[in-house]
Amino acid sequence: MCLIQCPYELNNTESGDKMQLLRDVVRRFIWMVSDIDSICYFCYCRFRTSYGRKSVKIGLQTWGSDGDIRPFLALAGGLRAAGHDVSLVVTSVDNKNYQSIGAELDIPVRHTRGPGYDDAMLRMLADKLIRSRDPLAQIRIVLEFAFYPLVPDMFSASQKLCAANDLVIGHFIHTPLHTAAELSGKPHVSVMLNHIGIYSKHVPIFGVPQLGLWLNPFWHKLISMMMDRFLGPHVNALRKSVNLPMVQNISETVWTSRTLNLLAESSALCHKQPDWPQYHHVCGFFELPDASEPWTLPEDLKRFLDAGSPPIYMSVGSMLSLDPEPEIITSTLVQGALLAGCRAIVQSRWNDLPDFPDHSQIYKIHKTPHQHIFPLCSAVVHHGGAGTSHTATLHGCPSIVIEHVLDQQFFADTLQKAGVAPKALHRRTITAQKLAKTIKEVLSSPDMKKRAEELGSRMKQENGVKMAVELIEQQFAG
Repeated sequence: MCLIQCPYELNNTESGDKMQLLRDVVRRFIWMVSDIDSICYFCYCRFRTSYGRKSVKIGLQTWGSDGDIRPFLALAGGLRAAGHDVSLVVTSVDNKNYQSIGAELDIPVRHTRGPGYDDAMLRMLADKLIRSRDPLAQIRIVLEFAFYPLVPDMFSASQKLCAANDLVIGHFIHTPLHTAAELSGKPHVSVMLNHIGIYSKHVPIFGVPQLGLWLNPFWHKLISMMMDRFLGPHVNALRKSVNLPMVQNISETVWTSRTLNLLAESSALCHKQPDWPQYHHVCGFFELPDASEPWTLPEDLKRFLDAGSPPIYMSVGSMLSLDPEPEIITSTLVQGALLAGCRAIVQSRWNDLPDFPDHSQIYKIHKTPHQHIFPLCSAVVHHGGAGTSHTATLHGCPSIVIEHVLDQQFFADTLQKAGVAPKALHRRTITAQKLAKTIKEVLSSPDMKKRAEELGSRMKQENGVKMAVELIEQQFAG
């Protein structure tokens, strides 16, 4: 039925736009043909845009590592498929380029200047982060080395984005975009990848025990004051430079759009609290379509999978490129699997480790799209990033988290409370023996596997990008 709807749109389009629209339809059909749900959603969006929804020029901007950028690519792709004119500006802290994925999604992706640090400097910063036990100190390190120096370039890009678009959407921490939107009078939508900073009297601030309805607000207020103390001067310096008034309570007045705040989390892991304002919406994870990252199962990996029981997958994600001792964490992963007596697919920077010994129970892999390989695995050892945490659970895999920094601690705790992970391990204290013990605990727990499969089934009923697009259109394209 959905494939009949696109010609209807052609019949109701100005003749000058028909050829472009036809090219869009054919191209999207080709890259989404492997995913019937995506085909139906695309045709539904295009048909709806022709009847009652106007096309909107939308600029998106994000900053960070893979886990901060990929959800914005997914959202931008969903908005483009819905017929909107979309562009994306990214600032990659680890110098990655996302234009090829953007091209697959028909999204122009522009990069602003990153920190420009060489590998040695990045590893030194990562070492400082890993060794710090103070979450606020970790935030300060990240911002001082990888955010504040980039603000002038990001703000310049934000101003151009606001001038060229009807609406802007940004990573919650992207204060330059919020400032530019306020300055230009353009509507601004925020995107949060976790709900750590959202106030509720029903739940404590992360890291503080449950103290009840009377004391939970006290801790929220205290942390908010501490955040204002070291974030406020930087945020307000930019605002002052463009004659905007000073602000307080930054987590609620700057990080969060009072018009629309999209939470790119599954409702299986994030529960909306009764005292949250109406502008907070739990959408579901923003996942890239499979076709945006084509991947073919290598023959040697197929033979490895066929040779025994489903392996565990082991990776510390984007933290690996920053790790000051990649050979040590890689050895810990491999030895942990061998001591646990299980087969494993281990992702690492293998080109940098040419002398690392081979093992019949270990398959060495480079960076691979997780959505393709996690369904083949029994469990996932990872760093607790938002994307990896969601993707592992989506595919019914229990998690073993080796957390490095604050938000990873949050997802480790969330997965444990959901019953799909044991207590987290820590990068600064990890050993192969500790890892092996935890792997055995997970693989011998049918309840944990069953719970992961249950939550995965729930998550497969969600479409975070689709919900976000509908919320944006209800607000701005009616």
